[in-house]
Amino acid sequence: MTQQMTADRTKPDLGTVQETLLTPLCARADQYGRPDAIVSDKRAMEIVRSMDYDFDKIRKFPDTLTGCAIRAAIFDRWIAEFLQGNGDAAVVLIGEGLDTTYDRNDDGRAEWFEIDFPDVIELRRQLIGTSDRRTMIAGSVFEKDWIDQVRSGGRSQILFQAAGVFMYLPEEKVRSLLGLLADHFPGATLLFDTCSTMAKRNSHRWEATVRTTNAVYQWGTDDPRSIAKWDGRFQVTDVEYMMNYHRHQWSLKTRFWSTVSADLRHGYQLNRAILG
Repeated sequence: MTQQMTADRTKPDLGTVQETLLTPLCARADQYGRPDAIVSDKRAMEIVRSMDYDFDKIRKFPDTLTGCAIRAAIFDRWIAEFLQGNGDAAVVLIGEGLDTTYDRNDDGRAEWFEIDFPDVIELRRQLIGTSDRRTMIAGSVFEKDWIDQVRSGGRSQILFQAAGVFMYLPEEKVRSLLGLLADHFPGATLLFDTCSTMAKRNSHRWEATVRTTNAVYQWGTDDPRSIAKWDGRFQVTDVEYMMNYHRHQWSLKTRFWSTVSADLRHGYQLNRAILG
């Protein structure tokens, strides 16, 4: 797809699932400048201002935006911990969308790979551009061409991030992808988020990414650690729950119901795992 320019602003032309990337972008942009900001991302704010898109329809779902900002902050913390302990590292961002993970986390040494659909990579090149030690890869992560590109860098320690990816995949695809990563990158770290089965059932009611696009949640789990039952190489070492963080930024309704309902409070999980 060709991205269009309208009065010096970029009008995105994206597929259904790809359009969901605009929600986390909006979330980080709207945090910028807040005295209580969950994540500081000036670049996201600049990108939003450069686009011809109705972000106000996303802002009707503030809890989704809060959750996306919390996810970015926690994943950033885990990336920083990984890079501090690994001088010979590569970070592979699966379904990177218009995230600015590199800008927020680069340590000046790591090699970065950003994998997404061709229309998204085209938009990334236009709005974000490239820089040293970053490689953009256009295509599906289920195609194996990217594997040789990552391995050719010769980095001994690999971290994968899949933010806002797995809930849009059927379970068999999630299993396949984890197996692919474990086969080719034993010992790698994986950061990924999941939703509970209850959140999956109700995504059409409260999720901006579903309400503002035609995307559908396809997979949920009430216990992310249970993926070890699929394959003993999948070991989740950390699980954090979004709604335990920055309670003041969640809506009053969500704060109340997540207090009385453990199912809601545990509806969205942020996970760190070791593969292989």
